[in-house]
Amino acid sequence: MVRFAYLDKTEKERWLPQLFDLLYDNMQTIAPAPLTKEEEYAEWHSNVSPALEKAPRQIILCLDGSRLAGYLQYYTRGELLMVEELQLQKEYQRTLLFRSLCRHLAAHLPNGVETVEAYADRRNLRSQKIMQKLGMEVLPEDNLQFVHLRGSFSAAKKHFL
Repeated sequence: MVRFAYLDKTEKERWLPQLFDLLYDNMQTIAPAPLTKEEEYAEWHSNVSPALEKAPRQIILCLDGSRLAGYLQYYTRGELLMVEELQLQKEYQRTLLFRSLCRHLAAHLPNGVETVEAYADRRNLRSQKIMQKLGMEVLPEDNLQFVHLRGSFSAAKKHFL
């Protein structure tokens, strides 16, 4: 049975390699990176590890027993929810785990969140389609690698409650 737990930031170095492996494995088929896995990890770690020192940044772990089934990395700032990463192991994709994870997130956010934003790799059409189904719209930007999406949190939340 899958359960959700917030990452204990004092144990981040235990979890970061597992989180990266999941991200890397999922993205290799969608948007392969030009760097080696070790180079990608070093770059990713140099961004994510210090970012986790900031109080608003959180990671919800999806655990099936002691095994990582997925995770959601996000932060809030006033009225904004920024979803930075959501990854599920392949066997949990296209299941109700995505919905359950989003429901869990919505139930634990502070009051006053009105807007949800996220970025998606331009090659990740499935992710973009999911976000658009939740009512998020693509913002006009000149970023060649990522698409920036924004929408109403209350509209997105209706899909999970």
